Amino acid sequence: MNSHDTMPGLVEAFERDPSEGGALLRAFMQHVAKVARPYPAAYFALGQKTADAVDDLGNRSFSSCAAIEKGRFPFSGRRPFAAFVEEQFDGRTIRYHAFYAKLSITREILRDDYAFNLRRDPVLRWRAELYADIGDILKRECTPVAQGRGVPPKWARRGAGIQMIRPLEFAVARVREQTTADLSERVLTVIELAGPQTQSRLTQVMEDVIGAPEADEPTAVSTAGDADERLGIRSAVAAAWQTLEPTDKALIIALAQGASYEQLIEGHPDLSNKVAVSRAVNRVGSVFLAVVLDAVGGKATPEATPRALLEPIMAVLAELYPRDFA
Repeated sequence: MNSHDTMPGLVEAFERDPSEGGALLRAFMQHVAKVARPYPAAYFALGQKTADAVDDLGNRSFSSCAAIEKGRFPFSGRRPFAAFVEEQFDGRTIRYHAFYAKLSITREILRDDYAFNLRRDPVLRWRAELYADIGDILKRECTPVAQGRGVPPKWARRGAGIQMIRPLEFAVARVREQTTADLSERVLTVIELAGPQTQSRLTQVMEDVIGAPEADEPTAVSTAGDADERLGIRSAVAAAWQTLEPTDKALIIALAQGASYEQLIEGHPDLSNKVAVSRAVNRVGSVFLAVVLDAVGGKATPEATPRALLEPIMAVLAELYPRDFA
């Protein structure tokens, strides 16, 4: 273990005493900002990449690591911070699972926000599909040209020899003059005339040429609607929390803190076995499921079971009641 790496010590200190979390939170914010740098606005709350949105991402990532039990490896039913301490992970491994791995806590939140934004914004969904279609063309017809670690590659036409590189504006003008609507032909024309391009740049070019579909509502209205829905969910979760009996609140807090079946049974006399614990979790989860669906005007889907709903609900509760869920 690197003796100069402070991350393990910061996590361990926070686990011993949640009031000692200031330095760990600041470290979190630095790494989250680094991870967030290449992501476009679509991956952030309300589809806006602002300083506040990046801070929000950092706080939610921290809250998730501090309070939310995760079933997948390497957490195995534990809160990430608790798992890091119990497994004696070094700083590099902690940062990998918290920030930089494809399945890290931070990237998991980014993907969730992106999926939410896609559902709410048809133009964003169209742009994502265009990006994917261009990616398929590039993989089929072109060769990646590396630009350095952490930087997306540019794509060159496969087998292309020496070519005269024209300004990108020239290539765009030529594509606009084409009578074909074939996306592959348009993309390859840009590369042949203007040289290797990144997938993102080609998506921007094709959007300028094709024109994005008009949204049903102005973006400002859509953004306000998204904010209202998120606030509605938070209010609904807070209202449901206040209706719970103290024993049910204690159960949810214990789950968020990574209590095992045996610890839950020992700490709750009414839960005499694992079946009773599962029934109690489903009963409490059903309360949240009902109020959240009522708040957003939705219906339960097959995967929206009380058990599946509890993890994101606990994330909201951790933000609303950080002292209880620390």
